[in-house]
Amino acid sequence: MMNNLDKTGAIVALDIGTTKILCLVADYNDDGQLRIVGIGDEPCDGLERGVISEIQSTVSSIKRAISKARNVSSHKIESVTTGIAGSHIQCFNGNAEINITNDEVTEEDKIKVVENAQDVQIPNDQEVLHVIPQYYTIDGQIGIREPIAMAGARLGVNVHIITSSTTAKKNLMKCIENSLLDVDHFVLEPVASSYSVLSEEERSLGVCLVDIGGGTTDVAIFTDGTIKHTSVIQIAGQMITNDIKIGLRTSTQAAEEIKVQHGSLMNHPDDGEKMITVPSISDKPDKEVSLTNLSHIIGCRIDEIFEKIQREIENSGHSSKIRAGIVFTGGGARLSGLDEYAEAKFSCPARIGAPANIAGIGNVSGKARYSTAVGLLLYRENKLKDMPHRTSLDNNPLFTFINNFWTKLSAYFHREL
Repeated sequence: MMNNLDKTGAIVALDIGTTKILCLVADYNDDGQLRIVGIGDEPCDGLERGVISEIQSTVSSIKRAISKARNVSSHKIESVTTGIAGSHIQCFNGNAEINITNDEVTEEDKIKVVENAQDVQIPNDQEVLHVIPQYYTIDGQIGIREPIAMAGARLGVNVHIITSSTTAKKNLMKCIENSLLDVDHFVLEPVASSYSVLSEEERSLGVCLVDIGGGTTDVAIFTDGTIKHTSVIQIAGQMITNDIKIGLRTSTQAAEEIKVQHGSLMNHPDDGEKMITVPSISDKPDKEVSLTNLSHIIGCRIDEIFEKIQREIENSGHSSKIRAGIVFTGGGARLSGLDEYAEAKFSCPARIGAPANIAGIGNVSGKARYSTAVGLLLYRENKLKDMPHRTSLDNNPLFTFINNFWTKLSAYFHREL
């Protein structure tokens, strides 16, 4: 099921969110730089708070998004790197020590000690998603980031283990397989987003990444260069839209449009006089409400999210180490004034995180809603770089012949059927 290298030479990211499905296709230009060559974006209503709730609806949205991206890119899409999120995500910490084989740490020693550190008790309905080394120790010396070739007798490691519901992952896999695709990697969404929006300095200094999606708000805390804590808050953008819908007595679609166009957390002196039109849900005329009223509705729900974020930071045990502040990303981070509002509430630096520009079609720079999808591309690219046999496969004449033959055969049957 897991492909080491996409036969088409493309990297494909599939961000399956509660409100949208986004597919990005990337390859490399002549200078070896990653570039986006295909984008497919489709609404989705087959998930509830990040978890599949209706398979067929999700499959239909995936197929449409993939089709759009494939038509633009001209790449045959066979496998994807996809994100996973939801309240089922859990995290644990583990550690282990082993004897160093020949008085010098080898790659085999490193792999073995990390495998042993995974031997922690997790619930029967959970499975391991990521095992992220925090630091290594050699003969009691802590804080070692790369132990390879170091001398010693005992090698230890502390790891952060992230797990997901087996059932939730299987249903996600079923949707992707029913869309005639394979999966290269399942990636926790805030882990993916961190690749596209966080700097190495922020990871090292200590930062809290908050990804506000449609169904959930994902929190990830990084210190000393690695992820230390992950959690999921079941309040996000959809609930803000629902609050506007109820508070202003309008439709869901109108509430979402009002949130996107006028949603703000910054109160200006004349906002009480500035009015916006609210579409009626009956035969009665549309009405007008002030921006102050709208800001109050949004602010109440954001305050609730912020309280839960603060609780997660305190419970993580790393509150004193978040020196770089908070980085917000995701579609819900588009609210005007969110960063300034957060700085006042948390008394620390805050900014909106969005991907840096990547060459190719479409401008994803500065667009927080693309953070997870771009992060999935960068995660996959990073994994490919760690595969020493990648180049040999690319240059292998037999592999090239089989690949070309299979591509032509697939194209033939696609035309005939």
